[in-house]
Amino acid sequence: MNNRLKHSTAMFVVASAALSLATAAGSAQDTVATSNDINETLLERFDARGWNHQRVQSGRFHIPEDAFTLRFDPRQSEARSIGAMYGDINPFYGDINPFYGDINPFYGDISPFWGDINPFWGDINPFGGDINPFYGDINPFWGDINPFGGDINPFYQDISPFWRDVGPLWGDINAFWGDINPFEDDAPAQYGQVLNDLTQVLDQAEAVFGELVADAWDWDEDGFDLDGDGDDDDDGDSEKAANAFRDGFLRTLFERYGIDPDNPESLSELDARARSEFFLDFYDGLMSFVEVDRVDHWMATVNWSPRLAQQANEGKGVYIGVVDFSLPHELNFHLQDALGLEDYLDVNHGVAVAGLMVDEHDGELGMGMAQDAKVTVYNPFDDSHSTSWRDVRDGLRYLYEKREDTHIINMSLGVSGWTLHGNWASIFSHRRVRQHTENTLFVLAAGNDGLAQTADIDWTNVPVLDNLLVVGSVSPSGEISSFSNTPGTACLTTNGTCEAGNRLMDRFLVAPGELILVNDGEGGLTRMSGTSFSAPLVTGAAALVMSRWEWLEASDVADVLLWSAHDLGEEGVDEVYGWGLLDVDASLSPFRDQSLYYYVDKDQAEAVDGMALVLDHVDVKADEDNSVAVFQRLNDTFRDFEIPLSQLTQQSGPLDEADAAGNLAERVYTWDGNTSFRDTGDMSRLMSQRGNFRIHALMSRSDPRDVHTDGALPFQAGLVIEDTESGRQLRFGAGEGALALNSQSGFGMFSDHRPETGGVNPILGFASGGAYAMAGLSISDSTRVSFGFSSGQSERVWTNPFTGEENDLIPGMDDYRSLAFVTDIRHQLNDAVSLNATYTRLDEATGLLGGQGAGMLSLSGGATTNAVTFGADADLPAALTLSASATVSHTAETRFDGSALALTDAPIATAFQITARRDGVLGSSDALRFSLIQPLHVETGSLQYTAGRVTDRETGGIGITTQTWQLGGERPLQAEMLYATPLLDGAGNLSLFGRLDLSEGREVIQDPALVSGARFHFTF
Repeated sequence: MNNRLKHSTAMFVVASAALSLATAAGSAQDTVATSNDINETLLERFDARGWNHQRVQSGRFHIPEDAFTLRFDPRQSEARSIGAMYGDINPFYGDINPFYGDINPFYGDISPFWGDINPFWGDINPFGGDINPFYGDINPFWGDINPFGGDINPFYQDISPFWRDVGPLWGDINAFWGDINPFEDDAPAQYGQVLNDLTQVLDQAEAVFGELVADAWDWDEDGFDLDGDGDDDDDGDSEKAANAFRDGFLRTLFERYGIDPDNPESLSELDARARSEFFLDFYDGLMSFVEVDRVDHWMATVNWSPRLAQQANEGKGVYIGVVDFSLPHELNFHLQDALGLEDYLDVNHGVAVAGLMVDEHDGELGMGMAQDAKVTVYNPFDDSHSTSWRDVRDGLRYLYEKREDTHIINMSLGVSGWTLHGNWASIFSHRRVRQHTENTLFVLAAGNDGLAQTADIDWTNVPVLDNLLVVGSVSPSGEISSFSNTPGTACLTTNGTCEAGNRLMDRFLVAPGELILVNDGEGGLTRMSGTSFSAPLVTGAAALVMSRWEWLEASDVADVLLWSAHDLGEEGVDEVYGWGLLDVDASLSPFRDQSLYYYVDKDQAEAVDGMALVLDHVDVKADEDNSVAVFQRLNDTFRDFEIPLSQLTQQSGPLDEADAAGNLAERVYTWDGNTSFRDTGDMSRLMSQRGNFRIHALMSRSDPRDVHTDGALPFQAGLVIEDTESGRQLRFGAGEGALALNSQSGFGMFSDHRPETGGVNPILGFASGGAYAMAGLSISDSTRVSFGFSSGQSERVWTNPFTGEENDLIPGMDDYRSLAFVTDIRHQLNDAVSLNATYTRLDEATGLLGGQGAGMLSLSGGATTNAVTFGADADLPAALTLSASATVSHTAETRFDGSALALTDAPIATAFQITARRDGVLGSSDALRFSLIQPLHVETGSLQYTAGRVTDRETGGIGITTQTWQLGGERPLQAEMLYATPLLDGAGNLSLFGRLDLSEGREVIQDPALVSGARFHFTF
């Protein structure tokens, strides 16, 4: 049994007649346990990665001064007028300062570091929250897909809450700090308050990050474990970690910004820019201190995560050409080759660009968008850091010479004053370049002049258009960067005509480009701004798309990125944002406004009209490779999407969250709480009597779990015709046939007969709730035979409580319809013991053991199940009665109509229930009922799924394949206790209830294991 018991409980006081009172210590919602601690030992051990305190002390991780000043100073000659797209904009100054005023990313309404759109915490926080790409269901840092090994998640538990707390706190400190007038008398006291608040933040950082280091490493004689073996054999680790944090990290940080912790007035020297640099340096330095892959704001902005990259093969098989500054060969960038006019030139622009595309997810430094893509670099720049069109052309020729099938070429370079310069037309049209361009995607940076291009470009006979993307920059808050060039009204004309789709804005999209965390080429990180760093994010996304769908042409990939972009600015394609903001998740997903289809066979494609498999009572043991393939048109080709079976199946465990809530509601609101332990509460009226011949009318409440649609009776009604002398009886009506046709007196509750909660002939329970009929006769004094039928029908609909309108919960799913035929023989063995045997044949028109499907997974045509049930009732000494029932069923093989599914391995299912009742437990009138229950459980069986899927990823070839989906999971086992006693001379009653899940290997530990409560009812 699960050793982490989660308990849900409720107590209700209910009064009837003129006064109704209700108090609760819980409710149906209480079934969800309050504790959310999934893994309390997640950070018990931090995996050492060779942290080097010298790297921290050297200041390698601070923002270098020249990252925010003019770097591009090309020669004025026309021959060398092309420069790299970065550095000609100061991100900490003037109107485009992202750290001051309304567009401050650290505080304010649109702060990307805290608030509603904060990429570091909050609803779109990459460290925590609903769409957190680093923990939870899609966490790439712990669990099965943890690239660092083990269960450790560096962005969960201690670190994530730290940033959630520090974000708004820094906003308060920064605002107060900026409002201080250094010339006022109370300025020293105010600076003292700022220093005190700042010290609290730093102390908290030391407690969190220093302990992480101490827990991960033992230390050598100099205080550091440089070999990273992770042995914990030094009792002084915590103290040494604290010293390293204070004397290494904090002291260096303070000295860099001229802060004297003993002199609060030293804070007056930091203006708005310096304060913002300080906090960003603080953030980057802390992440560097614990040596993990750094998370940056662009990841949340473009909806990228390492898990998404893994699902798209991480760019494997894609070759990227980069025309940029050279890369040091020692960098682990899957570098294929590098050539150019000069060596490295001590410029990290090319390293930064390449790193954003392919930096490895190895626990060090940054993370690239597509780490397994391969890169070839050509450097066209000389020592003036500028180049010519001839050298750019030579660079393209070189890339094609090294690899003719280069898939993408990234060029973060251009001419000042242009978003797209006209000379690109001659480059792409050159005879030694154009022959290779057809299936290469070209990604160009838009430039950093803050202008909108108005001049058209003559693009006549240029082979590059549909495979061209121009990329601008946006801030962390999604606003166009003040420095970013935009497409404006320019067009790429053909013979002087602007044809549809040829406007520059039609080839334009944006990506984050402000203060991007990039590789500095020297073993560290820095932050840089410019469209140079927006372009490689688009290139990396393109590599993921190409890696996922290898047969797509470059123009198809460009369309995917454009069509999936998140619309910004004016609706539709506009002059500022083009198609909008890069959205990696959307580019790897189906387009919402286009239909999907699947292949029944090689020549027959069917539209996907809803798709789901709702197996309420049957577990599917889905393997990792069990999936459904659907397709979507893309120009003259298609993309396929493998949807895991686990995402298509809705399965209800025996005591999952919804059922636990149902148990509470049922026992609190609808159970009479009397000692009869019967739910029906029949009201019977004698309609006619002639001698031994009688006719009774019956009415009782319906199962509270039933969903009543328009036209259905909200109660049960029936008629009984009997001959009291011969024992012959005819009973028919509308309602719970499973109860009406049951011959065992110990099972009188709705829950006993439901497949999900009871073990008494659950096969008959599938055909309950509609019309039923039963005929019985005695064939001897001790033996009685009865036979009959019962039917069921249900609709998966939701009724709008305000309008009464009914809507399908799952589009394309048929109503569930079933019919069961029953024969029962009951034999009175002696005065105390009776036995019975029941044969049930269940015909489901649209389902399988209560489950249903929609679209390609439809179960239309249904299945036939035969079941045998054996039961016994016994009156035992000490006012104890015992009832037992056991069922085994067999479902015949079948192929479902118009579906990709077939039942090829006949399921065998079992269920049982043992119920004991004791009267007079604590008094003469109370009673206790205890049950041990195994609800319906499929022992063996499988579904066969046959449909088309891509069998050749290189060419996109489709073949018909078959998968076997095994049925059956953990055996459900539950125990239930009910107690009832009258109070106040019969004016009230007290009832207690509890249901405990005894199943082995409970996989979903959030589900409540125990549901319990109490109910007091009185009438006056």
